[in-house]
Amino acid sequence: MFSKLKEKRKKKKKKQRPEQFQSLTANGAAVEAINFAICPNPDGTARLEIRTKDICEALHFEHIDFELKTNLKMIKVSGTFKEAVNEKQVKLYIFDVDSFEQFYI
Repeated sequence: MFSKLKEKRKKKKKKQRPEQFQSLTANGAAVEAINFAICPNPDGTARLEIRTKDICEALHFEHIDFELKTNLKMIKVSGTFKEAVNEKQVKLYIFDVDSFEQFYI
């Protein structure tokens, strides 16, 4: 009896597709990003962190509208530039989040 339940659970888990990154655009220009994360600021507001391999000219604006697409959803974020930091081998761009929308495809 329990073996049948375990088999059903395994089948259900296999059917779920993992969410995969497809594209990131900033004001309509494609961005090659390593990581895209929305994190809390110490003051409680939201901030957007984008890590890239090299300097990305598309992220050098004061206000940017981002559009992130995955195989399951589309996320639209508008942000105001805060700072850029050089980490070891990547560039970190930090934005304050003005608005956030999430659409499931």
